[in-house]
Amino acid sequence: MSQIKATIESVNNLIVKNGEMSLSIPPYQRPYRWNNKNVRQLLEDILVNKSAGKERYRIGSVILYKNSEESTLDIVDGQQRITTLLLLAKAIGDDSFNSLLSTLKYNHNDSRYNIVQNFNYIKKWIDEHSALKDDFWRYIKDNCEFVVIVVDDLSEAFQMFDSQNGRGKELEAYNLLKAYHIRAMEQDTYEQKVACDKRWEAATMYDATPTIDGDPNIDVLKQIFDEQLYRGRIWSKGCEAQKLTKADIEEFKGFTIDKNHNICFPFQNPSLLQYLTEKFYRNILAGTIATQPRFNYGDGENIDPFVSITQQIVNGKSFFDYVETYVEIYKQLFIQLKGFQLKEFKAFFYKYCLNYGAELKECKEELCFKPKGYANRSGDKYLLEAYKTVVMLLFDRFGESGLNRYYEVLYKLIYVERVVSSQVRSDSVAKLPIPIIAKINQAQNLADLIALENMWEDRFKEAKVLIAKPSHKDIKNIDDIKKLLGFTSENK
Repeated sequence: MSQIKATIESVNNLIVKNGEMSLSIPPYQRPYRWNNKNVRQLLEDILVNKSAGKERYRIGSVILYKNSEESTLDIVDGQQRITTLLLLAKAIGDDSFNSLLSTLKYNHNDSRYNIVQNFNYIKKWIDEHSALKDDFWRYIKDNCEFVVIVVDDLSEAFQMFDSQNGRGKELEAYNLLKAYHIRAMEQDTYEQKVACDKRWEAATMYDATPTIDGDPNIDVLKQIFDEQLYRGRIWSKGCEAQKLTKADIEEFKGFTIDKNHNICFPFQNPSLLQYLTEKFYRNILAGTIATQPRFNYGDGENIDPFVSITQQIVNGKSFFDYVETYVEIYKQLFIQLKGFQLKEFKAFFYKYCLNYGAELKECKEELCFKPKGYANRSGDKYLLEAYKTVVMLLFDRFGESGLNRYYEVLYKLIYVERVVSSQVRSDSVAKLPIPIIAKINQAQNLADLIALENMWEDRFKEAKVLIAKPSHKDIKNIDDIKKLLGFTSENK
């Protein structure tokens, strides 16, 4: 049984009393992301309570994992507040905490940047409150306290972390899945759990423009869970779909395959067979029988050839492999637009989805993934996400060859809504792709996808009738789209 120890500790005791086991920031931990606003809020909250004469002020909770192998107490939750207090100590001139600040490992560029910015801000804040400088710091060390929870099981620490809210801000829905699937890795090693967590966190802060200082990172996980994975799965079932919420995360919980969990229902047998066949292939057949890659020039080691967006979820490491595959595919399709693969599609995507009328050839790096101009309207954003989802689903089944042949037809089927509707609403887009995705999922080969072309012919005829009505309001600023779709002055 795991041991959980919870105590109430002053700031001073938390940082200096731990004896042989010093505080540590583990490699899977998120960066130090607090900004000046977060720092000011903490300092002013403490100041208000001190001024009110409160003898004790509870800053919050800290979750520590007792890492016996490294003889450290790993900070699972509380890094932002602990780091900020260490910066405050240094700015005030209390050198007793300098050794801890210097030994903590901040391996992310974001961390180092925010540390410098916040340290400079704290010094200015202290200058503005110089009259209470020493007394304020003494109050923090001795009268401010944390609820310190020490856990000797890593998966339990993650579970507790995911149940916490920081200053009333709830975790994103997708983040609740991380702890669930790490807990399912009962038969895996500590190192494997850490590796899964690191891959997960890396996807939440992807740096798409490393040469541009200050350009924000992209949370690819939020993107694909809200849109391409969740809505792709729901649309494939023929159901209306909005963005992922906490009430929907059961969609990504499946069943666990190991010696401690029995198969419960017959419908799970095919998934068990696929799971075991995959293991057999990787261990025995990988060098003799080749799988078909999605990209013509090869997929890379972090794209699993055995997953599909709509598959039944297998809990644990298989889930993390599933997610990493689509994180990588999403990046290569929609973010890394200057990549050598799918060049024609990427040029089309940039011109007609992100920056109407602009060419990709000479675009600046920062324009390669951000919508600009008219493509930034709410209706266009709804259509953009629907288009990306149908592209992902087609690419998932038929790879680069299929996408090269049908990306333009998919675009027409989605973006015709922009031409026939005076206003594109999220409710209408919530069911728009269902018949398109049904045709993709029914196709057994590329020839079967001619059904998409037939669908467009029917839709084009319907749209011409709608546009010809006197009540139809012509939408300006999308001439390139109308021309691409075939709606020109000659054929109206």
